[in-house]
Amino acid sequence: MTQNATGPRFLAERQRRMLASTNSLPFVRKRCDMRLRLAALVAVLGTAAALVSVGVAATMTATSLPKLHGTIGPGFTISLKDARGKAVKTLKHGKYRLTVQDKSNIHNFTLNGPGIKNKMISGTGFVGPKTVTVTLKAGKYRYYCTVHPFVSKTFRVT
Repeated sequence: MTQNATGPRFLAERQRRMLASTNSLPFVRKRCDMRLRLAALVAVLGTAAALVSVGVAATMTATSLPKLHGTIGPGFTISLKDARGKAVKTLKHGKYRLTVQDKSNIHNFTLNGPGIKNKMISGTGFVGPKTVTVTLKAGKYRYYCTVHPFVSKTFRVT
């Protein structure tokens, strides 16, 4: 008995081939879907990382600067302390966040040194806190009251 193109064996073989080809089609689709999903995930994560780094950088510039605390008054006293409360004698060059607490309206807190020419942080007549960002360069600095120049101290920047 000879087999023709419509015989049972031929049809069974043809059906097996069709099933094999259609079974691989969903696998190919799944693989493509996974690649697209992975590419989208990588794009989303990259964008999120970029946004986070920009946010962190912006926050760091405002909050991570070393802090200095100055006071003037109420009597004829002036001081400058670091974040731990120690009197400042020497500092490393760089940017600092300086908060001055002016306790008397007869004084002012003025800073003078390399790159800072008689910068008045708190003015005469003002009472309260003032915060500024200063960039200190290597050299000797003086902080004082312009009204009472004997109310004065110095520190060095390395």
